[in-house]
Amino acid sequence: MKKLFLTTALFGCIALMTSCGGNVNSLLGGTKYPADQADSYAKAVEVLKEKVDTTKFKIFAIRFNEKEELSNELSSMSLDMVNADNYAFRQAYYMDGRVGEMNDYSTSVNEVDFAKIKGISLSKIDPAAIGRQIEEAKQIIPEGHTFKSISVYQINEVLPKQSSILNRGKEIGAQEAEFKICFTEDGKETETSGGQVTHLYYEGNIIVNPDGSITPEEE
Repeated sequence: MKKLFLTTALFGCIALMTSCGGNVNSLLGGTKYPADQADSYAKAVEVLKEKVDTTKFKIFAIRFNEKEELSNELSSMSLDMVNADNYAFRQAYYMDGRVGEMNDYSTSVNEVDFAKIKGISLSKIDPAAIGRQIEEAKQIIPEGHTFKSISVYQINEVLPKQSSILNRGKEIGAQEAEFKICFTEDGKETETSGGQVTHLYYEGNIIVNPDGSITPEEE
């Protein structure tokens, strides 16, 4: 069994609070979409199909984002797109139907050419496969640790770099996917210092292979 590459992360909240974001969010009501469930990604794709005009724009990157650290709540999707005039931009779409403002996408590293980009098809995103991949990743969490959340699941089209040397070994136009899984060490979830509770967790990066199987990034 391959060992996950672990990145230690942390976030803090004042000890007088009963929790960080989780209970606060529950008081606000609204539908919750667990970031480790296939149905949540199916809903996210449904939202994107309704909001994104793919006859005018090509999508070259999608990130499905967790709302808050360790909340395991899928709340938004960030898309990188380009139109026929080669204007590239990034825009956020929310699970409740809201749409964020367009932000310019920096082309200082990647070449963005509408005619050459294949584009990520929303219809070809398989929520059931995403759910299976996440469940498989849960099984390789180290013993003595507990799953907490999926912080991001992303799909990218491989774009050519401005510097040709950076394109070596790259399959331009191919689609790559990966996601980050967060978990805590049992009995060591928090530290307290100076009246503040710091929540400790680990983050492992999971690569999705072309056949849909997963490979954890190793140390």
